[in-house]
Amino acid sequence: MFDSTNSYVFAFCAFKHLKILGIPHVVSKDNRLERSTPNDVSYSFCLPKTLEQLDYHSNVKSYCTRRIANLTILNGSNLKVVNMANVTVRDCNGTIYGIENLEYLDMSGFDCRVLSEHLLSHFPKLITLIAQDATLGIGLNTLNNASEFLKINADLKHIDLMKNSIKSLPDGLFNHPFRQKLTIILDRNNFQSLPNFPSKPNTFQLISLKYNRISCLSEDDMAKLNIIKPSSIFLHGNPMECSCNTLAFLTWVQHSGLISDVDEIECISQNGTLVILSQFLQNLKTYEISCQSKLWITLASCISAFAILALLFGIIYYRYRFAFEYFFLRIKMKLRHYQPLSEEFIHDAFISYSHKDMTWVKILYDKLHSKGFSLCLYHKDFKVGKPIADCIVEAINSSRKIVFVITEDFLQSSWGTYEIEMTRMHAFREGRESMVVVILKDDIKKDKLPKALKEIWYKVVCIVWPTDPEVPYNSEEIFYEKLCIALSDSRSRINDDNIQLQMT
Repeated sequence: MFDSTNSYVFAFCAFKHLKILGIPHVVSKDNRLERSTPNDVSYSFCLPKTLEQLDYHSNVKSYCTRRIANLTILNGSNLKVVNMANVTVRDCNGTIYGIENLEYLDMSGFDCRVLSEHLLSHFPKLITLIAQDATLGIGLNTLNNASEFLKINADLKHIDLMKNSIKSLPDGLFNHPFRQKLTIILDRNNFQSLPNFPSKPNTFQLISLKYNRISCLSEDDMAKLNIIKPSSIFLHGNPMECSCNTLAFLTWVQHSGLISDVDEIECISQNGTLVILSQFLQNLKTYEISCQSKLWITLASCISAFAILALLFGIIYYRYRFAFEYFFLRIKMKLRHYQPLSEEFIHDAFISYSHKDMTWVKILYDKLHSKGFSLCLYHKDFKVGKPIADCIVEAINSSRKIVFVITEDFLQSSWGTYEIEMTRMHAFREGRESMVVVILKDDIKKDKLPKALKEIWYKVVCIVWPTDPEVPYNSEEIFYEKLCIALSDSRSRINDDNIQLQMT
């Protein structure tokens, strides 16, 4: 072999009976950064016709200026073994011709970030492929069509892809009808789960995933392995987890019998200590019972917490239920594009009463109506088919005053309490605390009044219905006079404000 400007010329073609050739590879300088030259595109060299084994490996990682482009080997039809380990060829974007009977290829140490789908397409009899530390974690996932990479290599039996920083395998890489069961070594990569293998039986003999980042296998991974059924799986060196969260995986390991190195696998227990997986599996039934107990405790705690939160929410909602409902109704009205009147109201007053007092309320209505007041009543103004709660809030919004006719029947009515609460919410929100007028009948004392009414009592105008006409200043005529003054108060004030605005 002669060295001429970093080009190696093999001068062994003249050896007629040479079968094994071993050449220690030594490169005097690091040529990693050199640019490609035109002869990188296609080149060839000659070998003896009888050569069967070519050993060109280096004991330490070395670098070569060449890249695998279109490489043709002359007289290589008998070559079966090629070992080029640690000869770091700059990329693998090419095809090798002339050694179609090759059975063993060691390309460990190649820099295959750039990888051709047809790199191995002329090795139909390849049985063993070793490509350790060849940067295939990048190269394999840049293939446009990964199913083409091993398509022609149907005789493959042993594949070693150790130390390639592989996180996942591309779709279709092993989806071929291999003639023999595969042994695949994927140790010291970055897998966190089972690689993307095809779900077909009799494809793999052995799968080694030592020193990856697998804490457990998912249900899909376990289901796939139950179909593939390799003879052995090796997981030693992974950060396995032995806890209640991985109980399904641990049970599968115990019953499937597919994991061959359970005596060597260390796993992290629930309390953070390291235990041997085989020893842990011996007490798995007891551990499973403890996990179920913890599950019930956790479930009971969650249910208790939920019940407490629901109870607290229920108490808060019950305490402020009218406030919640009032704001929900306001939002609903806004969504329906309802716009409350800002300066004028449709009614002078909305009269809230018990339906049992309707006869007396009709007399009240006629008296006030004859004096020019516009009043809103349930039976007269509420729309049929519309929710009562919506009608109440709309009546409160559109009325200048709210008149509550407080009788014994009114205090027993749930709708009466509801209307008082809605009025209080509206008065607080709109700053209309003086909008409430109360008519007391049936000699009702203040301490019997609803709490919501007591809270705004300092702003309420209270007028008592006369029960003894003989008492001075306690007649129906004075009652109606007071009521008319109360209903006219805000109306006259608004009119006065309008006059002042027009004058200015």
